[in-house]
Amino acid sequence: MHPRVRRQPPGRAASGSAPLTPPAAGSAPEPLLAFERTRRAIGSRYRLERIVASAAERVLFRAQDELLRRPVSIRVNFYLDDAVRAWFRRESEALGQLDDPGILHIYDAGVAGDLDYRVGKWVDGEGLRDAVRRGPRPIPSVLALARDLLGALEHAHLRGIVLRSISPSSIMVSAGGRATVTDVRHCSYCLPAIPPGTRPPTPAFTAPEVRDGAPGDPASDIYTVGALLYFAVTGQEPAADPAAVRRPTELRPACPQVIERIVLRALRAQPDMRYFTAAEMLEDFASDAGTHDTASVGLGTIISADEDRARWEQRLRRALGDDYELLDLLGTGGFGRVYRVRDLQLERLVALKVLHPPLIRDPSVVERFRREAQLAARLVHPNIVNIYEIGGRSGLIWYTMELIDGPSLAQLVTRQGPLPLDQVLRVLREGLSALAHAHGLGLVHRDIKPENLLIAPDGSLQITDFGLALALRQKFGGATSQSGTPQFASPEQLLGERVDQRSDLYSLAAVAYFALLGRPPFPGLTVEQVLARQTTNQLPDAIERREDLSDGLREVLDRALQADPAARFNSAAEFLQAVNRAADTDAREPVADWARAAARWLRGSPLD
Repeated sequence: MHPRVRRQPPGRAASGSAPLTPPAAGSAPEPLLAFERTRRAIGSRYRLERIVASAAERVLFRAQDELLRRPVSIRVNFYLDDAVRAWFRRESEALGQLDDPGILHIYDAGVAGDLDYRVGKWVDGEGLRDAVRRGPRPIPSVLALARDLLGALEHAHLRGIVLRSISPSSIMVSAGGRATVTDVRHCSYCLPAIPPGTRPPTPAFTAPEVRDGAPGDPASDIYTVGALLYFAVTGQEPAADPAAVRRPTELRPACPQVIERIVLRALRAQPDMRYFTAAEMLEDFASDAGTHDTASVGLGTIISADEDRARWEQRLRRALGDDYELLDLLGTGGFGRVYRVRDLQLERLVALKVLHPPLIRDPSVVERFRREAQLAARLVHPNIVNIYEIGGRSGLIWYTMELIDGPSLAQLVTRQGPLPLDQVLRVLREGLSALAHAHGLGLVHRDIKPENLLIAPDGSLQITDFGLALALRQKFGGATSQSGTPQFASPEQLLGERVDQRSDLYSLAAVAYFALLGRPPFPGLTVEQVLARQTTNQLPDAIERREDLSDGLREVLDRALQADPAARFNSAAEFLQAVNRAADTDAREPVADWARAAARWLRGSPLD
């Protein structure tokens, strides 16, 4: 919509107003005088409330539209000379041709004697420069700023207008993070009216060719947006010389790679090395950083788990939107894939597990999964990985958890072979302590296996995926390891019978044997083969392979691995007490190792 320009008779002010004396060069009008003369010039339709900003040739007011009962902005140009006045009017015309949420919307414009003014939408918020003074903008806010600015530029370019230069002070950022360009005085539409020799006042946010006097083109605006995003994400203006621009990650290590890559391309010195259009730059953002501002859990369109990894991860990046930056794949399991991601709100690294889409086709499974995740999130224990949140979008569901920068027990044993006895004892003790805590709150893990036991850099055990197997059991089955074999599940799990905390104890004992021997205690390629060994209590003779394993500790593990749940330990606490007693006895009787060696020699066992 074009603004309607109202004009008073030439040479006369509005009724009751005397001509204003132009302010001295470079100085702003005296506030009280500007307020009173403007009030008389615009009449009773608008009630001025306060002066928001003031410069030599123009003043910005917040006012109330008494007819439509809404706040508005009124920008007034005080007479300096005809050229400046014509420039102001030309800018009003340019704004009147643009109708995009990212550019200030103009309702009306007029001339009252020696005053030119325009009435526009009031934007509650603060200037981008003021916001950045408090520190670099949050990463999600930077992504939202990119979308708003690029959308506004694409709209302007389609109408033949290049903005050429945008100052951070002229971008209003609302409380909701939306950005609005409020000043287009240097745009291409205004070029015929810009006084000769006038240059944009913010060279850091102006493309080199525009600084040199060129009219500019869409690629010039790409440079400006790149400079604004650089400023928002680092808190510093980019160097005027594109060759001297530092990488954003040097100033802010948490800057996502996608922002750094796109911003540095936009800040190239040569226009043909930048993006050619705002739409192209926006599409690059969308393909890597996503298009969503907020998270919402839902099914949406289910994507195939068979999609190639590159395409699958591109869809995941879009789904994660402004919440997380996808960094790298940590592993793939029966339920989903685990990624290292950066939480863009809190600027910290976390692990994100995204479930395989076929698992969540049934809404009842999604709801059950959410309930289990809520229960698991209540667990607070030094040996249980913290769950942070559950989210989803576009046919994907994920949950985020504490990132443990270390291998799983499965990876550790594969890499190093059987573990030292002290390390196995630590796994047992810390695992039983965590299970005792969880069982006390009524939560059974149901999927204790080496892949779900992580080893932190300090050597401590961290159990992940607590309780989440139950939610997905009907779709996939929670009693499997990564290889697809049920070698760490209890017999009752494999038979589909009711399970309780003793099933977790059975699985942890099986994991302990795996750590001691380098292989599961009940080998087998099928469920039937594993069950045949389990139900007949064909326990491994670990002492034959581990001279440092005492009879007492072997008996403790064997009791936990009994096929009949009633023959096992009743609780994790009881199991832990038995482990500690066996370990204490071994410490008091160091000669036991020699006795066992002698016994093997008498039976004909060779000594190493």
